[in-house]
Amino acid sequence: MIFLALKTEDGRVTGKIAFYCRLLGISRQGFYKYLTNKARPWKYQDLANAIKEIVGEDECNDTYGRSRMYQALRLK
Repeated sequence: MIFLALKTEDGRVTGKIAFYCRLLGISRQGFYKYLTNKARPWKYQDLANAIKEIVGEDECNDTYGRSRMYQALRLK
């Protein structure tokens, strides 16, 4: 999600959130929900790191499909 705003010289954001949300086609509630959840870690980050590690081990591993990646993860 992209947040557009004009900043003044002292760093304050000017403009109305409702205007920017309407411009981007999102709801204000969705914007505030995004703000509260953006610092939360992704629940699948450990799995993503393990997959990246497997892909980085060999140059042929980047062609692994779902089944072969599952087998490689099970072997670890």
